[in-house]
Amino acid sequence: MNEALQQFFSNPEAVQRAVVWSGAVCTLAIYTFLYRENVVYRLFEHFYLGLAVGYGLFLVVSEILIPKWWVPMWNEGRWWWAFALTGGAMFYFVYSQKHNWISRLAFGAVMGLAVGWMFQDFAGANFPKIAASLKPVVPHAPVGDSPGLSVSGAVNNAIFLFVLLTVMSYFFFSFDYEKHKRAARAAQIGRWMLMLGFGAMFGATVMARMSLLIGRLWFLLHDWLRAVSF
Repeated sequence: MNEALQQFFSNPEAVQRAVVWSGAVCTLAIYTFLYRENVVYRLFEHFYLGLAVGYGLFLVVSEILIPKWWVPMWNEGRWWWAFALTGGAMFYFVYSQKHNWISRLAFGAVMGLAVGWMFQDFAGANFPKIAASLKPVVPHAPVGDSPGLSVSGAVNNAIFLFVLLTVMSYFFFSFDYEKHKRAARAAQIGRWMLMLGFGAMFGATVMARMSLLIGRLWFLLHDWLRAVSF
């Protein structure tokens, strides 16, 4: 048995063929869900979840716990990293009905840190975009270090500002649209612009899913069945 396994793993072509067959079987098993919910789909779904959890646990141990916690604490004398173990253990009190409040302290601290980091990231990423939205709409030649603006660039900026203002007017609810017909018309145009944007995003999402489907079909026809060779 061991000799047969050694011969198998010493043959790269046989190993590659076994990998392709495994991928094909897994792909077809998952696609059986298109017919209906069934035992085969459920079985391979659990395989996938088990592999994902095991791989994630391996990454946590090998990429985080050992190099960033155990080595600094044990080999480099940074003893204060031992308190991280106490903080991490507090999460497991979520399984205790009597001391559940201890886990809420840990969850609250982590959520507070996450919200603060997200707000900082949001401000750093979006506040410069607000200033960058004020674009010139008049063509001009280069002045000093400032680059010039061509006619096509000015038209592009004008379209951008038109879409920006009309979409903002759609969310500006202080106007009485019955009395201000121009504001109502601008809000209606902004609504159409929003629909165009949402349609483009939905189309991009569908294209991404179709790209995944084409990739799987190419794998089945080219790598597995070898029905196409181009």
